[in-house]
Amino acid sequence: MLRRLRLLGLMTLLLASLAATWQAAREIHDNPALRPIIARSAAEYRAATDRALAQTATTGHMAGLLSARLAESPRNWLALDALLSVAAERGLPLHPTVIGRIEAARVADTSYLALATECAQCVVDAASCSLNTALICNAPVTLSPVGDVIGLGRQGVNYLTGTEVDDLDLALSAIGLGATALALASGGSSVPLKLGASLLRLSRKMGVMTPALARSLTHMGAAAFDLRALRSGKISDLRHVLRVDAFRPLGAMVQDLATVQTRVGTKGALHLLTHVDDATDARRLARSAEVLGAKTIGRAEVLGKTRLFRLGLRLSDLTLHLFAGLAGLLAAVTALAAGLAQSLALRMARGLLR
Repeated sequence: MLRRLRLLGLMTLLLASLAATWQAAREIHDNPALRPIIARSAAEYRAATDRALAQTATTGHMAGLLSARLAESPRNWLALDALLSVAAERGLPLHPTVIGRIEAARVADTSYLALATECAQCVVDAASCSLNTALICNAPVTLSPVGDVIGLGRQGVNYLTGTEVDDLDLALSAIGLGATALALASGGSSVPLKLGASLLRLSRKMGVMTPALARSLTHMGAAAFDLRALRSGKISDLRHVLRVDAFRPLGAMVQDLATVQTRVGTKGALHLLTHVDDATDARRLARSAEVLGAKTIGRAEVLGKTRLFRLGLRLSDLTLHLFAGLAGLLAAVTALAAGLAQSLALRMARGLLR
C-alpha cells in the first residue's frame, strides 16, 4: 500500500513537472520577444558590480594592476586614476613604494617639457597621442566639422589619384558632416550621431580602435552608403547615397558610443573603446555607462570587459521557471525509475525464494 502511494506521488510530481515545463516552453514559442537572458535593472546592476568588486579588488590585485599601467608608455593616467579611485572606494591600503612610483611618474609626465614634446608628436602623428594630449593637440580638429570636411576631401583626392580609399574614414566623415540629414533619414538625433562619428574617427587615428570594431564598422558602412558615389564627391545631399534601412544599425551603434562619451567624457570614451568589438559590445557599454557613470572605467579596469558586461544580464523569471520544471522532471523521472527498479527487484527476489 505504501509503495503504491509513493508511486502515485511520484507520478503526480512527474505530471506537474511536465505541465510546468510545457507551459514555459509554449510561452517562449508563442512570444519571440521573450528572452531567456534579460538586462538587470539599474539598481541590480550597481549591486552586482559592487559585489564583484568587493571580491576582486584586493590590495595585491590592485597593486598588480597599478604596476602594469605604470609600465606602459605613454602612461594612461585615466586608467591609473580610475584604479586609485577604486582602491579609495574600497578603503584598500596601498604600499608606500607603489604610491611613491605613481607620484614620481605623475611629476615626470606632467612637466611642461614633457607635455610640449608629446603634443608636438601628437599633432604630426595621432597614433602617438596619449588620452591627455589627444584632446588638447589633435581633437579640436578631428572632433569638429572641419575634420569631417578634411576626411571627405582626403578620400576624394585618393579616389581621383588612384590611391587606396579608406572607406571607413569616408563613411565616418560622411556621418559627422551630414549628421542632421542622416538623423532625419534614420529617425535618430543629429547631435549623438556627430559625437559618436567624431569619437570613432579620433579613436582610429590614435590606434585605440580594435581591429574587430574597424571591420564591423567598415562592413556596416559599405551596406549603409553608396561608397562609389561618396568617393567621387559629386553629391549635393548625403541622403541620396544613403540606404536608410541598412543605416539604422550603424546609426544606433554610433549613438550608443555617443552615450558613453556623454556619461564618461571624451577621454573616458576613447579609453573604453578598447573594449568594443561590435554593435553588441557598444550597446552593453552604453548600458554600463548609463548605470555606472564615471565608475564604469574603474570597474572595467578591475573586472574586465567580459565580466562587467555579463554582470549586466540575468536569467529571466520564465527561464528560471523552465529550469525548475526541468529539474523537477528529472528528479521525478529518476525517482520513478528507482521505484520501479526496486519493485522489480523485490518481485524477482520473491520468485527465487518460492
